[in-house]
Amino acid sequence: MPISPKNKDIEQIKKENARLKAALAEAEFECQRLEIINANLQVQLEESNRELEKNIEVLQSFKSDIENLVVNLKNAEKIS
Repeated sequence: MPISPKNKDIEQIKKENARLKAALAEAEFECQRLEIINANLQVQLEESNRELEKNIEVLQSFKSDIENLVVNLKNAEKIS
């Protein structure tokens, strides 16, 4: 039985529908992959921020120690 123009259109629509469904599935997979990457990057960012806060505290402590040493040196120079 030959395919009529109407059946040809239906077959074309079915093929296009299958292609679009495959593209959607691929897009959903990519979205899931990107969500996992985003979650991992978020964890890394939070860890980096914690490390940065610790480093800032250490540097502030060093700054305070240096300021105290400068004051002590100036006082020692005055005495001698």
